[in-house]
Amino acid sequence: MPFDLTLTCPAWLCQSDLVDSWRNWIPSEPMLRMAVYSAIVLALITVTVMLQVIALSELGNRRALRRKSFNDTWRPFLALCSVTDDLPSPPPRLSRRDRLWWVLQWNRLQQQLRGPARERMNLSLGALGMEPYVLGLLRGGVRKRLIALTCLRYFGRLRHWDAIAELVAHRNAVLSLSAAQTLAAIDANRAMALVLPMALRRHDWASPRLAALCHYAGPAAVTPPLLATMYTADETERLRLASLMTLAEPRLTGPWARLQLDSDAAAELLQTALRCLGAINDPRDRSRILAQFGHADANVRLIAVQTFRHQADADGAEWLIGMLTDPSWWVRQAAADAVASLPGYTETKLLELAQTFPDRYGKDALRRVIAERRA
Repeated sequence: MPFDLTLTCPAWLCQSDLVDSWRNWIPSEPMLRMAVYSAIVLALITVTVMLQVIALSELGNRRALRRKSFNDTWRPFLALCSVTDDLPSPPPRLSRRDRLWWVLQWNRLQQQLRGPARERMNLSLGALGMEPYVLGLLRGGVRKRLIALTCLRYFGRLRHWDAIAELVAHRNAVLSLSAAQTLAAIDANRAMALVLPMALRRHDWASPRLAALCHYAGPAAVTPPLLATMYTADETERLRLASLMTLAEPRLTGPWARLQLDSDAAAELLQTALRCLGAINDPRDRSRILAQFGHADANVRLIAVQTFRHQADADGAEWLIGMLTDPSWWVRQAAADAVASLPGYTETKLLELAQTFPDRYGKDALRRVIAERRA
């Protein structure tokens, strides 16, 4: 049944010339008519999308201009706050919708300041009544929380501890580590005592980010909770935190490192233990280090050679020369470097050793050292 326009439009419109023109233009074939209708709908959608793009572009341009005006107004004022003890008056007007921009601008300037200038900026935040707003951001989305944590990293105090500590257990790894860093800025000792035991369960915390956090907190704050955790954790858990031991105070890591070497722990733990002993450089550990020259793992042998290099003397040369026949290329190169650093091993003596050495791979390692010395 053909479509009857008179059933769907008013009488005054159906009797107009426009409707007659429409009836004459629309094909009578159903398939052709459907194609025309589809083309009309597609054109309407295209026009709608174009209008939306134009509207969004105009809104974006207006927002950019308003942001530029805001920065031009507040950037000089905040810069003046960093060099004066009193808040300049009168401050520019700050609308509610621009408060997030203000915090971003404040954070950006704080990153460039140190010492008294940073404290003056903290006073300006309180004087302008922005502290409640920043604390309110902690209850927002992830982006707002990260902005608030960055801000609290500069002016946070112990009274803010509980609000920040709740976020350390957040399922978002970036947010939880950011909260941990903010706590470390407030009280590093207390923060590490909270974070390091939790790190055993947080497998989503990337090791480099965790190491950066410990480096930020400092050895004095990291060492006690890290050692307490490493002594009580099982081997699997110790493997996760083993790399952090090199960030602790070397003199306090010695007993733990010796315990790992005496108990024949996993290869990764042995590598960390050797690095700890290398930082201590105690001659009494020499036998423990030499015992790892025969370990099955090439990385353990490599770290053992590099550690022994700092303790070796003329009497230890035979141990290093023996490692020139090691199956691992890296171990042979480390052994050659160690031999070249021994007292009395001049270029002439190294040439004699290279000419008489029975292993051709060891010869290559010695020749490489000689060439580098000549360069």
